[in-house]
Amino acid sequence: MSDNIVTLKKPISAHGDEVKTLTFREPNGDDVMTCGYPLQMHGDGSVVPIAGVVGKYISRLANIPASSVKALCLTDFQACMAVVLPFFTGAEESNPDPANGD
Repeated sequence: MSDNIVTLKKPISAHGDEVKTLTFREPNGDDVMTCGYPLQMHGDGSVVPIAGVVGKYISRLANIPASSVKALCLTDFQACMAVVLPFFTGAEESNPDPANGD
């Protein structure tokens, strides 16, 4: 679960409180139906994140208002994006789990 926690370089305000860390839950079907897919695939095979959609996921998965996401500094937004995108790329599944003998 620690992979789903981002310690912010610059704290933000969310729900009237100062927030220094964000904890992300795994997205579900409702999240995808509401927010859409956060990646755009191009004909040349490249995949580009869609910042507005990623921002919606940051808000939903970390349970903070959209205004708080907008207040994130770029470094923190990118750190949050690095937590969100692997849910959609399968990158988290490719990491072996030593506890399971992988």
